[in-house]
Amino acid sequence: MSRFATPLASARIPSADAPAARSLERIVRAYDRAIGACERIDAREARETLALLRAALELDTPAARSFDALYAWCEEAISEKDFVGPARCLRSLRDAWCRAVEPDAIFPRNDLPLS
Repeated sequence: MSRFATPLASARIPSADAPAARSLERIVRAYDRAIGACERIDAREARETLALLRAALELDTPAARSFDALYAWCEEAISEKDFVGPARCLRSLRDAWCRAVEPDAIFPRNDLPLS
């Protein structure tokens, strides 16, 4: 059982064109793995998955550098034993990727606490 709630839509991955969909599916799975690791308070797996996400970036654009900074913040927070902040950040990023491809795919839960 997780230590805090997971979004209802976490298993839903948007359906899109084949190559792009496979890439997006891998990204979403990496987010799910990192979020799950944070929920289980598994620092090793969370850091491994964040390293995978960071390695996938091509840091030649401002957007990629921004993602890298967010992942670095998540790694730093996990090192300081904060798993809630990174899980929220990663959940937001995951949902944004899904919405970018299929805007109606994610239905946010309104029953989750904000703190």
